Amino acid sequence: MKVTFLFLLLILNLIPATVSGSFEHHSPDARVEAMGGAGVALENSPFGIFYNPASRAAEKNRSAGISYALPFGQSSFDSFYGTLQTNALSFDRNGCAGISWLNYGSSLYNETFTFLTYATKVAGPLRAGISAGILDRDTAEKGSESTLGVNLGVLTSLSSSLNLGASIFNLNRPETGKNGENAPSTSFAGLAYKPSTDIVLNAVIEKREKKDARLRAGGEVRVFSFLNLRAGFTTGPSTFSGGAGFIFESLQGDIALVHHPELGTGSWYTMRIAF
Repeated sequence: MKVTFLFLLLILNLIPATVSGSFEHHSPDARVEAMGGAGVALENSPFGIFYNPASRAAEKNRSAGISYALPFGQSSFDSFYGTLQTNALSFDRNGCAGISWLNYGSSLYNETFTFLTYATKVAGPLRAGISAGILDRDTAEKGSESTLGVNLGVLTSLSSSLNLGASIFNLNRPETGKNGENAPSTSFAGLAYKPSTDIVLNAVIEKREKKDARLRAGGEVRVFSFLNLRAGFTTGPSTFSGGAGFIFESLQGDIALVHHPELGTGSWYTMRIAF
């Protein structure tokens, strides 16, 4: 088991993959992953802060969610996520604050992120957000290491049907370990377009430090009042994704499947509630 895990870890560091590691950006939302991971310009989701810290600004409801990801069928790299977001801020009626947590990996290599988020309406339709928290890494070889990560995001609406968003994660490139290693920064810029109330189209450019830019794109169609269907793709590497969302009043469940050309198929499962 240990040899298999180390072999997979080596492969994932050699391939420009969608699997995260070494404090890279993590993507928990099955809805977004089914649309190619293009989530920087979406709003009103408790998991939105993982794609853009500004995504929850000016929202009028509280929300919470849990997520489980099994990247490409490998339980050694599974991830658990939890988030709680509230708009009940006595000092800012347009503000939103929250706490989020994720755990990734196994007993041989494990990462835990715990961070706080604050977002608010700046002027007109422009919203901005910041998240900061502790990144912990525990390896069988080096033991436990911790650092502080900072993320920023902006989001604006050009019309009732078009949003533009941009974010950067690990803005401060936090140093990890004793060898001067820095966690890589990752930037996103993109749009979300709603040609009708039942259709959403998204496109995002992702630029990870020391790697080529890649395109993430996808869409969502509401086929029934309780059912959304989604599909998406990415470049560099070329992945294809699909999924569905099931809605019951304020509760929503989502599932996504993502196919990687070398690593096979991974799955994401999400539950969220607004209250």
